Amino acid sequence: MDPILYWNEALLEVNARDHTGPEVAKTVPTRGPTGSSRAFAMVSLAMRDAVVAVKGNEPTYTGMTYTGPGTDTARDAAVAAAAQSVLSALWPEHEDFIVAHATAQPMPAGPGLDDGHRLGVGIATAMLARRASDGADNPMPYAASSAYGRHRVDPVNPTQPYLGPLWGQVAHFALGTRVQLDPPPGYHQADYLTDDHYRADHDEVRHLGALASTSRTPEQTLIGIFWAYDGVDLLGTPPRFYNQILRHIATSHVNPRTGELNTPEDNAELFALANVAMADAGIDAWHWKYYYNLWRPVIGIREACSSNGPSGIAGPNNDADCDPFWVPLGAPATNQTVKPDFTPPFPAYPSGHATFGAALFQIIRLFYGGEAITIDEVLAAEHEATPDEGYVADLISDELNGTTTDSRGHLRTRHVRRFTDLVTPLRENALSRVYLGVHWRFDGLPRDPADRIGGVPLGLEVAETIFDTGLTGTTTRTEESAS
Repeated sequence: MDPILYWNEALLEVNARDHTGPEVAKTVPTRGPTGSSRAFAMVSLAMRDAVVAVKGNEPTYTGMTYTGPGTDTARDAAVAAAAQSVLSALWPEHEDFIVAHATAQPMPAGPGLDDGHRLGVGIATAMLARRASDGADNPMPYAASSAYGRHRVDPVNPTQPYLGPLWGQVAHFALGTRVQLDPPPGYHQADYLTDDHYRADHDEVRHLGALASTSRTPEQTLIGIFWAYDGVDLLGTPPRFYNQILRHIATSHVNPRTGELNTPEDNAELFALANVAMADAGIDAWHWKYYYNLWRPVIGIREACSSNGPSGIAGPNNDADCDPFWVPLGAPATNQTVKPDFTPPFPAYPSGHATFGAALFQIIRLFYGGEAITIDEVLAAEHEATPDEGYVADLISDELNGTTTDSRGHLRTRHVRRFTDLVTPLRENALSRVYLGVHWRFDGLPRDPADRIGGVPLGLEVAETIFDTGLTGTTTRTEESAS
């Protein structure tokens, strides 16, 4: 049994449990897309260090070294101890499950059991110490503004908090400098709607993302729900779904470098790269979210119909379909009937979903020896068929697995989506938020590939940078794939 997949499975289960029922008061941030991505990176890096240290041929992220026998037993024991220790520190309320998972793990016979265990505990201790002062548990005050264009609480869910106002100040895991992002369309104009790009995206989400939309197709509604994972009961957050996708690829796609499925060593590197890329991409995304502080469609569409704009600008009052009562389809409150579907509690630009997803699929493409995904590829996918890359992935989302229920308590149908390339799901993931009415298209994707606008360009660049520099400052891309 692959120890990386075994303990990644525990990580996914704990994330789902962490977002089920009332929030447990604790000092370690693990909830929401931000805290989840940090936790996933910490656990994955600790497991990667355990494998690397036992193998002994390159530096570890934590600086830990190992002198015991380099056996599979030592490797598996080190991975188990590292993962269990970090999980228990991050989620002490789920200690019983974590211990039971450790007890059930089969361990290969051979020397190195005790040596590996000591190594894993040491790696976990070093990882926790390294991240103890990263800023994730600092106070994060936020004062909402009623100014034109600024983020405000979802009027459909007025008791929402504001998640992660200072998450952009959390220390990166591997990224050296912050990736730059241009402002959203219309940002420097007195009225956003005088910008053609903004107006096009405004009109799109106003029609496609409305709760009572007559323009959104059944497939678009399905896509919106399929990719959601908005911190709800039994599902957890987007990084959990992206790890489920990663598990599917890792267990079904032959690694062209070896002609075989991934070994534990391969998976240790792949899962660490993907989760570190998502964590660092999330830090940058949240920096720009609160830097630009852009309103969500539920506010922007309603107020475009008012005369409360800057300097008395009235907005499109003469539009026949202007709607000051506009309500989005909303992020689905899956498995919960105590609250309605909602708009997430943080600014729109850029989209966290688009950023995390782009980082994930970029790492997968590069790890398996492909050329970096470009924004040109992603935008071209709207108008032409995407080449088959051989990734036959039949993905099942827990949003549509045949057992989850919607916010009215109705059972959802099981649905499988098949992808044979990485660009199609990347783009679909970004656009899914438009179909729910919780994001503008530019939050995820620009309309011009030359623009550094949206979460997809941000996530692609973060992941490519981390893949090229590596997790210990060394290049991981081969000369063939880098050319």
